[in-house]
Amino acid sequence: MEKDEIEQAVDKPLRRNKSSVPSVEKAFDVIELLADQPNGLTMNEIIDRLDRTMGEVYRIVIYLCERGYLEQDVGTNRYGLTLRLFELSHRYEPTERLLVRAVPMLERIAALTDQSCHLGILNRTNVLILASVKSPRPAGYSVRTGSMFPVQQTSTGSIILAFSEEPVQKRFLARLQAPDREEAATRFAQIASRGYEDRPSQMVDGIRNLSAPVFDSRGIVAAITSGYIAQPNQLVSAEEALSKIRTTALELSRDLGFDVERSPYREALSSEPASNI
Repeated sequence: MEKDEIEQAVDKPLRRNKSSVPSVEKAFDVIELLADQPNGLTMNEIIDRLDRTMGEVYRIVIYLCERGYLEQDVGTNRYGLTLRLFELSHRYEPTERLLVRAVPMLERIAALTDQSCHLGILNRTNVLILASVKSPRPAGYSVRTGSMFPVQQTSTGSIILAFSEEPVQKRFLARLQAPDREEAATRFAQIASRGYEDRPSQMVDGIRNLSAPVFDSRGIVAAITSGYIAQPNQLVSAEEALSKIRTTALELSRDLGFDVERSPYREALSSEPASNI
């Protein structure tokens, strides 16, 4: 923050909440806006979307570019996010620890099932894909690492919320309209009872989502999901793939400090799956 901006913030304390830092607020406004714009936005579009002036936004955008958080496409003049935030998240010890243990297990699932699989975590109202391993077959379906999807459209998000603490579930459900809220609550209850989810994808036709929870010593942290595609000469059935995913998810959870024997979900996590398709 520039000196004059600091002085203005101090001289006019009544204009904003005491905890507010204008330049930081504007920087996060820009970052959060561009996170939902895969093709980026021009400077004027950023200004219009944020309903701010050029003077408020211009220096913030330029500074974020200098720090490597944004980049400008010289052909279109559009600004977009770089992978800088994603790189920083991987330095965070719990995330790094999760990835170090999870990626070899995802690779094993893909090799044993001929299917792609991915590890996702909750990121506010979205699911963030932390790691993804493609199917070893020449053709298949996969989800790109770093992608984000609305929670309610994914098995990964539903799995995580189903095993989350009650206040977390309630906050999410409160955002939904009544019919959607009831459907989501029923879905969460079914997942918690079964210990997994096996259902058609809500995003891609012909894909069967097979998903299982991953815990650490504190509780649910992620989910392993495979978008199963039936192809000729398939190594395993969907039911067999689901069994391997659940076994691997439980193995990963134990590696992260989860004690399944003391968990209220012990029976559901250890039971044999029964397909609901």
